[in-house]
Amino acid sequence: TLDEALGGRGTVLCTSNGSARQLYGLSGTTNNAGSLSNVQTMYGVHGRVTGPGATGYGVKGEVYSAGTGAAERFGVHGSVSANGGAADWQCGVYGFAPTQYDEDNFVGSWAGYFQGIVRVSGNAYVNGNVLVTSDENLKTNMEELTGSGERIASLTPLSYEFIPQEHPHMQLPPGRQNGLGAQNVREVFPELVEEVPVPAVYDSTGAEIAPAMSHLAVNYIGLIPVLISAVQEQQLQVATEQATNAALTERLADLETRLDEQALRMDQLEAALASCCANPTTGDTRLLTDPEGELDKAIEGDTRSLHIQPNPFTERTTLHYRLERAGRMQLLANSADGKALKVLQEASLEAGAYQFNWETGDLTPGVYYITLLLDGEPIVKKAVKVAR
Repeated sequence: TLDEALGGRGTVLCTSNGSARQLYGLSGTTNNAGSLSNVQTMYGVHGRVTGPGATGYGVKGEVYSAGTGAAERFGVHGSVSANGGAADWQCGVYGFAPTQYDEDNFVGSWAGYFQGIVRVSGNAYVNGNVLVTSDENLKTNMEELTGSGERIASLTPLSYEFIPQEHPHMQLPPGRQNGLGAQNVREVFPELVEEVPVPAVYDSTGAEIAPAMSHLAVNYIGLIPVLISAVQEQQLQVATEQATNAALTERLADLETRLDEQALRMDQLEAALASCCANPTTGDTRLLTDPEGELDKAIEGDTRSLHIQPNPFTERTTLHYRLERAGRMQLLANSADGKALKVLQEASLEAGAYQFNWETGDLTPGVYYITLLLDGEPIVKKAVKVAR
């Protein structure tokens, strides 16, 4: 019955030339071949440092070679084999240090600290934040990202499964995964893709069980600022489109207002025309041949009147009108949609009968409106020009 058993302690020093297959600075093996009872913990190598000191190492491993170099070098190499059966929990290398904060600031207590590239085969689980060095004081040649939206649109998100059975030494995670294809990312963001070497794997006898290889890896964290830039570009585009739509809406409202005003003018002209037609003393808008001398009767009356003869016409017609009193008169020609064409006659006249010969060679066949104004008071008649 033992309270503690030590494997041993050793130093290897070679001072002469020769050859050796294996050298161990310290080798410790624990084998419970006798099936001792009450064995709770077994250590291959156990190192402990107690007492004050500037630097303390529980276990320190270094590899140094001044010669041609070695195929592989490991400062510390830890592995767990499942050949003896499954265990509740297995860890090749385990490190522990209590987390220390000073007023919510991390002051430095690392369970593991690596200076250099660290490779993880399989999933990495993090309790807490993943922080990436991003201090601007450590950077140079900083430029704002542009054109990210089009580049992001060239990426193809994928759902996929790894093939761990073909690469068992890489500890690839099983099940469905979501991500990107590195080859696709390299075409769009070559700066976010790297080729990662994978060293060969050997068994305990030195036989190679998996050859050296390499694969492509994507810097997913590097995609975050690209995505932010793409969102900002999209927001700017949306704001621009909204401003354009607002301007178009304002123009449309202005056009609708102008159309409403035009419709009001047309309604006023139609109302004036209807009023003229309803009052026989102001004339008649029907086609006039005046077989019974109605035109002469209207002209000889004491009220204001306007007649167009002939109507319809081809090239020219005569506008007959009577003013019941002196005043400022105007003869105006408008198109069928109410648009002013020209002022045919404008003068200050005494009461009486007048006429105006209207040459229409510059007008196309259609419907027109003639307005007689006396001090701003209108009489409207419809004139019809026909083709020859």
